[in-house]
Amino acid sequence: RETVGSSMVQKSGIQCYNCKEYGHVAKECQKPKRAKDAACHREKMLLCKQEEARIQLNADQADWKDDTDNESDDQELEAHYMYMAKLQ
Repeated sequence: RETVGSSMVQKSGIQCYNCKEYGHVAKECQKPKRAKDAACHREKMLLCKQEEARIQLNADQADWKDDTDNESDDQELEAHYMYMAKLQ
């Protein structure tokens, strides 16, 4: 438990988006930042294209996209993926 302002927060249910372990957030993670490869970027771009075309994503795709959406440079990458999707 950690005190934030005047309320107690239990951190055991919080999952780090970097290492996928529980008990801390990515900002507090001690492990090196997860490397992203070309396949990861390609998958994200294809999911963005499907979403833009109003194609329903399955549960696994939506979960993966939601997990990657919570990364720190999210807005910049999302704009990049949408731009790349429009070019193709």
